[in-house]
Parts: sequence; C-alpha cells; structure tokens
Amino acid sequence: PLSYSREFPKRFQKEVVKVATDNTHEHNFPSSVSAEGIDRVLHNIGMDNRMSKSEIEDMISEVGTCSVDNEDNGRIHCVISGNQMTDLLMKK
Repeated sequence: PLSYSREFPKRFQKEVVKVATDNTHEHNFPSSVSAEGIDRVLHNIGMDNRMSKSEIEDMISEVGTCSVDNEDNGRIHCVISGNQMTDLLMKK
C-alpha cells in the first residue's frame, strides 16, 4: 500500500522549483534551474552540506542543457528545466 505521508506534496515541489528558478541568473535560459539555484534551495533548508557546488554542477551538466558564454571567458553554463527538477524531486 502507498503511504501518502511519505509523498512530497505538489505545492512544496512547486515552491522548491520556484525558488531554484528565481535564484538562477542565466539570461539565455529563462525559467530554468542552474546549480546556483539548487545550491540556494539546499542552503534555505539547511542541507547545503549534503552536496558540493561541484557535485550539483556535475548533476546539472549530465541531465541539462549547456552553452558556452564567450562574454564570460568561455565559461560553460548548464541548466535544467523546471519540469526536469520536478522529475528529480519525485525520484526515490
């Protein structure tokens, strides 16, 4: 039987994605989530010691979209969509 007490409420999922999106400053990818956004969410819930920024960036680069910013010394910017983040939140 399913235990709904262990479910991640949809309204909470939406709020987490909103905070991550609001803290993403990638102009080429509106409504997207960067490592910076996920890092902010983890910080807000006191879990920022669980994943390093490098680990978050690796995860985003594996499942997301990346581009090279020639105006930022060729820095690679990777993001995932809000829907992808929701999918990640729902995985067990």
